[in-house]
Amino acid sequence: MHDKSSKFLQLALACTVFGALTVQAQAQGSWTSKAPLPARLNEVTAASVGGKLHVMGGSVLQVTGPYHQQYDPATDTWRGRAPVPRSLDHIGSAVLNGKIYLIGGFVGGGVHRDGQNTAFEYDPASDTWRILAPMKAGRASVGVAVLEGKLHAIGGRSPDNNVTVATHEVYDPATNTWKDLAPLPTARDHAAAVAAEGKIYFAGGRTGPATNPTAIMDIYDAKTNTWTSGPPLPTARSGLMASYYKNLFMVLGGEVPQEQRTNAENEAYDPKTNAWRKLAPMPAGRHAAGAAVLGDAVYVVAGSLRPGSGQVTDQLIVFNLP
Repeated sequence: MHDKSSKFLQLALACTVFGALTVQAQAQGSWTSKAPLPARLNEVTAASVGGKLHVMGGSVLQVTGPYHQQYDPATDTWRGRAPVPRSLDHIGSAVLNGKIYLIGGFVGGGVHRDGQNTAFEYDPASDTWRILAPMKAGRASVGVAVLEGKLHAIGGRSPDNNVTVATHEVYDPATNTWKDLAPLPTARDHAAAVAAEGKIYFAGGRTGPATNPTAIMDIYDAKTNTWTSGPPLPTARSGLMASYYKNLFMVLGGEVPQEQRTNAENEAYDPKTNAWRKLAPMPAGRHAAGAAVLGDAVYVVAGSLRPGSGQVTDQLIVFNLP
């Protein structure tokens, strides 16, 4: 009996160690903190260009503004840049040809109100903005991705905040025009979008109110103008941040209002293996933040540590994957 008990104990210990190593292997990467944003902001958008991080729009004390701050990783410092042409939050953003594009957004004031059809282009070299041709209708919480030199604005929420939309428009900078493409299979907003491997990946979000998060992932093929279903997010959530980092579609954060918590999950989809894996979670859950790849790391800035506008933060945290 003693031998059997000893063998059982050894097996149990081996399983425990193996399980710990498996979790450790799944949770790769590490987080560090950098100089905080000059103000506590949520519902921002972030983009990197020219070796700098730009944080734009958002709300301070539930007052939406044309905020625009630039972070320099070389000096770990912030400075103000030309304000966004309109006071907006829940803006979609992307970078193309060394310029930042902002698409849609709410006029806000702490609530989802009056989604806009606006499109702006920022030139960091001259620190100036240009107003572009508008989308056909206003919307906010839009997923924006760049594919083959064009900007895709996908999903979002209608101006009256009552309806999520499946709208998919593409903007051509060469002609300053928009046109319709195949709509999302399932209308939603507050989702994560990236372009990678010649396709657009659109994951998570909500199909209605914040209490209706989803794990759906849809994949768009520009060659056929069609959507297909991909493996769902391991964790259903909305109010996400996303980046394409080291050949992975990283999906970060989110909120679960019905449980009065935010998500710290950091889950990554590998297009080559068509599978999700877990990376090291954020130090604390958050949503309504901005995320962008800068250099060899992913920068996550501002947002709310609690659902809605609860515990708005000025934190700048940085993720590195070996």
